[in-house]
Amino acid sequence: MRENPMQSLCGAHCRTTGQPCQNYQMPNGRCRMHGGKSTGRPVTTGHYTKDSVTERGRLIEINREIRAVLKALKKSKT
Repeated sequence: MRENPMQSLCGAHCRTTGQPCQNYQMPNGRCRMHGGKSTGRPVTTGHYTKDSVTERGRLIEINREIRAVLKALKKSKT
């Protein structure tokens, strides 16, 4: 695995074996698996944003209220 003896290794310790990582480090000092690359930009749009979650929660509550009213109407008709 070591092709370039001049390039440094990551050196992070493996959780299961305790041995140091044998991957080459990037300019930040760690390999791509131990803190190198970003996992992506923060979620600002879509299904998991704070606004979407609160809106879905309100819709669920409204749906529950409507079901309760419909159930009460069914009981009053019989």
